[in-house]
Amino acid sequence: MNNNLLFTEHKLGPITLRNRAIRSAAFENMAYGNKPSEDLYNYHTAVARGGAAMTTVAYCSVTRSGVSFDGQLYIQRGAKLYNAQGQVVE
Repeated sequence: MNNNLLFTEHKLGPITLRNRAIRSAAFENMAYGNKPSEDLYNYHTAVARGGAAMTTVAYCSVTRSGVSFDGQLYIQRGAKLYNAQGQVVE
């Protein structure tokens, strides 16, 4: 019997993760022109398909003055954010 908690569901705030494997942020350098790219999407999709319950992006700015370098994600006010199922996150 496997008693390892890693493979058990876990409630994190309002969401339930399928397991406790979380891929922490590391600079992907895939936000070309500071915008989300297909490469960035595909990278994080592959991480999730590989088993991680949650993956996070690195170096994401919510203000233009917070952008430090090209390749850093910049999410502007009013931008639509989507979950893995392609649904808009409110």
